[in-house]
Amino acid sequence: MPATAQLSDRIGGLIWVVFGAAVVYGSWTMDRLASLGIPLSTAPGLPTGLLGLGFIAFGMVMLLRRGPSQEVAYPDAGAAPGPDVDQGFAWGRALLSATLCLVYAGLLLGRGLPYWLLTGAFLFLHMVLLDETERVPARPTLRRLLAAAVIAPSVTVVVVLVFEKLFLVRLP
Repeated sequence: MPATAQLSDRIGGLIWVVFGAAVVYGSWTMDRLASLGIPLSTAPGLPTGLLGLGFIAFGMVMLLRRGPSQEVAYPDAGAAPGPDVDQGFAWGRALLSATLCLVYAGLLLGRGLPYWLLTGAFLFLHMVLLDETERVPARPTLRRLLAAAVIAPSVTVVVVLVFEKLFLVRLP
């Protein structure tokens, strides 16, 4: 793994660990509704805290993983990097992802649109707009669009069922 890719993973991992810690802290400080006789297993902060712990765990994996020890030699060192050469942290992609998340969670969620529709559309847009087809020519855009069209609603159904049936949380 090139040094810039490792740096990108470290930056991304650190962001996820900090975000996960904030989520865990926020879920810990939520009202557990003990005064209403709500069992701890159905407290509102439990699913959120578990998600936060997951963010921390996977962020730590990104922080601590090591790439291959051998260096990759490029035949023409003076040439411009090709599509398979990592060119550092993709700040534009990170900004686009953050914008999609803020629009989804900050502006649209809970404002009238059904959760399942909004979440499915968010996942689909996220997968399509952050597609790297130009860097992976063996996977054409049509294939990625079809994959996003299958994955987004599937994940949405699983999320809705887990929250409503397992955690007993009504979604907007």
